[in-house]
Amino acid sequence: MIETKQLQYLVVCADLQSFSKAADVLYTSQPNVSKVIKMLEGELGFPLFERQSRGIQLTKKGKRVYDYACGVIEHVNQLAAFARMDEGEELSIVCNPSSWMSACFTEFYQLHRDENVHFQVMTASTEDAIRRCGGGRSDVGFVHMMEPQMLSFRYKLERNRLDFVELRRLKAMLYFGVHNPMGRRASVEEVPMEEVRLVQCYEDEFTLNHYWDIFRQEKEEETKARVAVITNSDYVMNDLLRNTDLGNISGAYLGPEESSQGYPGLSLYGEEAPVIFGYVLRKDETPGPWTERFLEFVKGKLQEGAGR
Repeated sequence: MIETKQLQYLVVCADLQSFSKAADVLYTSQPNVSKVIKMLEGELGFPLFERQSRGIQLTKKGKRVYDYACGVIEHVNQLAAFARMDEGEELSIVCNPSSWMSACFTEFYQLHRDENVHFQVMTASTEDAIRRCGGGRSDVGFVHMMEPQMLSFRYKLERNRLDFVELRRLKAMLYFGVHNPMGRRASVEEVPMEEVRLVQCYEDEFTLNHYWDIFRQEKEEETKARVAVITNSDYVMNDLLRNTDLGNISGAYLGPEESSQGYPGLSLYGEEAPVIFGYVLRKDETPGPWTERFLEFVKGKLQEGAGR
């Protein structure tokens, strides 16, 4: 019978491409690592690794087992986290990196800090948010994408049995750091794109940068602006915008401010191709009371911003 320990050893060995390095990480000996992997190979009936002069590499079948093993370990870790919790209620949220969502959740937490509820808040790409919500690891996911990307987005939602609720339409903006003079141009047409370097907040087909590339290719224009940094950290994003000449393509800020966190921005497409912001939930499943409460809170904050 295959054990979780065997899968853990497999993943560490594959990641480090070495039995000896895996032994150090796993606080055991190399002979013991080799023994565990050999037992797993015996259970499966085929080799998982090819021994090479510079280390070990997964076999073709080993790569498939590795992908499954990573999923099993992640679920086991989640179960362990559940076991550490008491009997209180819980709310698990996933969202694209967003200063506005961060501030929104912080205010929500302050209102309910004394109640018996456990919160989990993760930032992720849109594709990862879909996987987390579809797999039941998150109760609700907040995402945004360009309107022309919605067809592909809804296809992925159907495959994961998810629904999407639109909350707000925003302009797609090209933001610059406060010290970058390009942000003071009258329009994006006046910006020399060959001089623009961007920081991007994750990488998948739903990034606004990805649509920007496709849009310019369809217009038979060379994509001159390039992505210099990819990060899923809002802290890194803001530090770069404060202290470098990098720019960022994103939706207009969800709050009442005219610019995102004080960064000057230029509209890319006007009303032609808006950014859609909303949330995903599992189909045919009634949201829990804390999910409903947080959704109402988010909607209320959006209405406050729109009213100012």
